[in-house]
Amino acid sequence: MPFVIETFIYAVEPFRDRPSVSEVTAQLGGPLEACLRNLLGPRTTDSLAAAKERLLQYEHGQEEKLRPFGGARELLTSLQAQGVKLGIWTGRDRWSMERILEIHRLANFFQATVCGDDLPTHKPDPAGLLRAIELVGATADETVFMGDADADVLGGHTAGVHTIFVHQGRVAPAHIHARASEVYAEPSEAYAAMARHFG
Repeated sequence: MPFVIETFIYAVEPFRDRPSVSEVTAQLGGPLEACLRNLLGPRTTDSLAAAKERLLQYEHGQEEKLRPFGGARELLTSLQAQGVKLGIWTGRDRWSMERILEIHRLANFFQATVCGDDLPTHKPDPAGLLRAIELVGATADETVFMGDADADVLGGHTAGVHTIFVHQGRVAPAHIHARASEVYAEPSEAYAAMARHFG
């Protein structure tokens, strides 16, 4: 998450006052252009294309900085060994998501991926999450969804899915905490909770 936040700040900083971490975090979860539009505000018309270009230039070749948190691979390996079907619902475009999975050799863990450019709707609209659930052959009531963005929690809640929120020490709005099924500060705590659900 820190690299993602750093990337968005770099993209918009020439066109507005430097956004705070919480301001950027509140926009994450949707497609790239929507996040940039929200951060640019009234300056969008004049600066969206340039901000997007800055973001892509900054990120290009640095995908390895988007590393899985410690314990993620072990959790995925354990869940896969138990026969748990795994999916991804992301606001990222398919090209960059697949590139990140390839770099970190994670693609073989997932039976379904739904990206920000796959559907006309975006987070927090739950259509992408419901599509991922459908693709793995599961139902909402047997699904556990984990996310670190406000949009993840809102989407999971609306979909009727058990949603684990990892806030990583940031202060999220009270209504986000209220809609999460479980809340943890650290990814390792959330991974342990996920393992308990399927253990």
